[in-house]
Amino acid sequence: MMVGRTRSLLMDVALSKPRVEPSTVLRKPMALRRSLGTLLAALAAGLAAADAPAAKTLVEMVAWIDSGKAANNFFDGKTLKKKPTADQQRVAGCLLDKVGAIVQESGVEQFVNDLQVDLAACCTKGERSECFADVGKAYDLLASVSAGERQGAVTAPKVAAILLRAVEKRITAKEAKPAFAHYLGKCPDVDECTMELLKAEPSKRAEF
Repeated sequence: MMVGRTRSLLMDVALSKPRVEPSTVLRKPMALRRSLGTLLAALAAGLAAADAPAAKTLVEMVAWIDSGKAANNFFDGKTLKKKPTADQQRVAGCLLDKVGAIVQESGVEQFVNDLQVDLAACCTKGERSECFADVGKAYDLLASVSAGERQGAVTAPKVAAILLRAVEKRITAKEAKPAFAHYLGKCPDVDECTMELLKAEPSKRAEF
């Protein structure tokens, strides 16, 4: 499934369900049952839309997408100020969206398998060999978390740092929306990257 889409749907349903006062529950239990039924249906739909187990490697996962074995969830999250006109911009937007999912939504800890599938989709556009070279290590780290070999919280900032280096090869910070632009330039040392550094308030610095 697309990172963020099903989760936002469930949140919308949860937040928009009608307020039911205690007196109303006593008088009209059907209202409560309808609200609960709607929420449960949305939850069931979200579970049904979850991606099947991802491939062990990025190259294999992209091959699965090409063959139709897995869905192509390419999604740039509207991370750029202007609509992308070139594949390198589209790929950068897609990768930047995954950085946002990792930092803002705890994606590595909460939905690592879906994150693998969606990250692989980013490499279905543009020059694939370059994407494989830039993103392969990040995918491998996600696969190790999925296999229980690494801790998600420890691995997450490293994955984000690798993706940021890939983004910086394709666009400048000026091209990204402010909510995402501040990530670029952070964590130049992948092994020293922490979630605190990624979440730190942006400081005044020269833009890329």
